[in-house]
Amino acid sequence: MVNFINTHRTMMNISKTFYSLSFVLLLLTALASTAVSAADIKVSIDRQNIELNESFTLIFEATEEPDDDPDFSPLENDFQVLNKSTSSNISIINGQYTKSLRWNVSLIATKEGTLTIPAIHFGSDSSQPYQITINPVQKSSTAQGAEFISELEINTHSAYPQSQVVVTQRLLSSRNINGYEFSQLKTSGVKSSIQALGEIKQFQTKRGDTPYLVLEQSFALYPQTSGTLTIEPSIASARLSIANRNVYDPFRSNTKTVRRASDKKIVTVKPVPASFKGKHWLPAREVQLVEEFPESTEFKIGEPITRTLSLLADGQTSSQLPEFAISEIANLKQYPDKPLLNDNKQADGITGIQQIKVALIPTRAGSYTLPAISIPWWNTRTNKLQTAKIPARTFTVGAASLSAPVIQLPLTTTDIEPAIEIRDEDITETPGASSNPALTSTNNQQGNLLWKLISLLLLLGWLVTAYLYLKQRNINKPAADKTDNSTPSLKQALKALDNACNASDPHQCKDALLLWGNALFTDQAVHSLGELASRVNQPLGDKINKLNSALYKNNDNQWQCESLPELCRSFATELQQKNSIASKDKKLEDLYK
Repeated sequence: MVNFINTHRTMMNISKTFYSLSFVLLLLTALASTAVSAADIKVSIDRQNIELNESFTLIFEATEEPDDDPDFSPLENDFQVLNKSTSSNISIINGQYTKSLRWNVSLIATKEGTLTIPAIHFGSDSSQPYQITINPVQKSSTAQGAEFISELEINTHSAYPQSQVVVTQRLLSSRNINGYEFSQLKTSGVKSSIQALGEIKQFQTKRGDTPYLVLEQSFALYPQTSGTLTIEPSIASARLSIANRNVYDPFRSNTKTVRRASDKKIVTVKPVPASFKGKHWLPAREVQLVEEFPESTEFKIGEPITRTLSLLADGQTSSQLPEFAISEIANLKQYPDKPLLNDNKQADGITGIQQIKVALIPTRAGSYTLPAISIPWWNTRTNKLQTAKIPARTFTVGAASLSAPVIQLPLTTTDIEPAIEIRDEDITETPGASSNPALTSTNNQQGNLLWKLISLLLLLGWLVTAYLYLKQRNINKPAADKTDNSTPSLKQALKALDNACNASDPHQCKDALLLWGNALFTDQAVHSLGELASRVNQPLGDKINKLNSALYKNNDNQWQCESLPELCRSFATELQQKNSIASKDKKLEDLYK
């Protein structure tokens, strides 16, 4: 009996052990099945030879549905993601069902060298890291007969602040091209403004025995300060047509993408010459002042005279031109219109044009002289100071001719003859004439009354005209005439600027800025927004130039004041701190002399 019980217990233990082993085996089988079911995601690229700033396609492919959508954000560390797309393919070969999923990601590398495509997670599934090599852009070959060339050309290797440098990007191809692209023009070393000069031009040329198709784009570049200006290499790319002899791939192998880089260019920006003493720095290739005035030299009181002044600068934009200063002349009212600005863009640069019309109204007879206008400028061709001038002009104003109006008085039932002045010695007896003294006296009184009435009407008309004229003058009078000659305080000017910004009035902003500039720069008067922009820091200068351009291009309704008062306060504080430090340093120098 004891043996039977022991045998039964042994069998029970064996059964428990068997069931435990079976459970472990089932669990391992389930885990193995789970591991096998994980999606296998392969990584590849569409080509191996990749240059910097050149796009390529990264391909992720799986034969099974992954756990979730992919997260491509880790690619943004070393690449710029241009485009993403997905596709699927199903095929049955020899009765075997096959499905593949594909994700295509178009990228551009942000640096050269060996880069790692990080593991991309598809939920709990992920791809393996993948390495690629990014090569530097090839420089254009200078050898004769090169099939593709990228060039960068400048018209000068030395310049002045705010003077013009013409830069030309150019590509030359000995083959037909299906598409092309220029890189954005980039500079370093000295901050500059850049303006495109028209559209891209296309023409043909020949270098040696090789004919080329040429595409070029020109720019006007204006360095803002002195120093060394570097124009970075221009990168040109194009899809070149090639002969296709592959009968198995007739649609995709008939072009190849070629990219070439030009040499960089260096421009030395010299400081403003010490010999230039003008109030407004104006570097240009040529400057002209033109005046249009009526041919007559004799005018009448109250007769409006239109004077047109034009300033043309070859090599400058209109926003950089100084404003015309209108001198006050006694007994001559002057009403200038808003200046008209225009930029004439040609392949060799920009010619800025500023034109203003001034209405002159003389109020007294006499001789008037309009003073000469002189604008100093720096000739960038000869490196010499020159002056554009309009000579003084004299004209004569005579008295206005007044003709008395004819007033028709009503007649009574008795016809009355016109009144005449009768002297005793002129009295003669005329047949049919009345010799009644009472009638003669009545006629004299009516004649005197008529002239008094006419004089009174003329006086009233003159008073009304004078009142309306003075009222209109106060309305149209420029803001500069309404301001007091004394310079306001900086606090008052900033308050005026705040009010102008709150009212969103660009014209009031201009006046307030000029008041602020004159309150801040007490050593030299500020006459224009362009002059003020050149004397402040870059952020504030850019904001002032935008206001100036908006006012003169008649699109001031789109201009926004935004942070203008804050920029003015910040610059004023910075300038005052610099002046305070300079003053302390000067005192220390004087102390230790």
